[in-house]
Amino acid sequence: MSKKQRIKTSLFCAGALLLVLACMGLPSAFCVMQQARLLQTSHSRPAEENALSSQGRENALAKLLYDRQFLAGSTPEWDSTGWQVLEQTEEGQMNSIGAALEQLRKAGLLDETQTAAAYALLETEQPDACKNAMRDAAGFVRYEWGTEADSLLLELGPGEEVVRLRWSVGGQLRAAELLEAYKRFLNVTEFTDWKDLSSEDGHLAAAYSPAAQLYVYASDKGGTELGAEHKTPEQIATAMKDKKEGTA
Repeated sequence: MSKKQRIKTSLFCAGALLLVLACMGLPSAFCVMQQARLLQTSHSRPAEENALSSQGRENALAKLLYDRQFLAGSTPEWDSTGWQVLEQTEEGQMNSIGAALEQLRKAGLLDETQTAAAYALLETEQPDACKNAMRDAAGFVRYEWGTEADSLLLELGPGEEVVRLRWSVGGQLRAAELLEAYKRFLNVTEFTDWKDLSSEDGHLAAAYSPAAQLYVYASDKGGTELGAEHKTPEQIATAMKDKKEGTA
């Protein structure tokens, strides 16, 4: 092979090598340019389904119950498997329940007779008395104490928030009065979009705030019952539809 042919062959090989390297580098360069373009472009975040309003996120209770539902899983019911046994001494249970009862008494949600009866239940030494304590994944605690005569169900949030009470001893306040007092107790009176969902007989007073996604209720039938739950507007609409169809 002559010197001239060798030079041509070398130039051809060099050109082919450069072409291969360019082909290999083009995808990488394209990706870098595409990534830079995407980073410089603003994108609207898709709205989260059933997202809590800004006002709701600023309210401690609304956010607490919302997070319990969507971050820790579904809200356990009284008879569900979402609860685990709480390792707490009987004395510890009595102290926690007693502190909650005192909060309710000071807020006017339990009168002196009801409170005294509840303390008597805590101090009972009956061998057949029921004394259960449970905890869910979000840190909510449920106490269930009772005898053949009286029963107390109490659910507390991680910060000792009383989000559910069922006490077999009734008081002087009627359901509507209990509901308004309970809303003040929960610090949710800032919401102005409450929809009245009370029963016609007046024994159940209930209200729903779409902004807070809170369902709050009070009952004076067969004792005293209070509760606050997270509910989406869709869940409330479904419940109301089922109620209407059930009474039709």
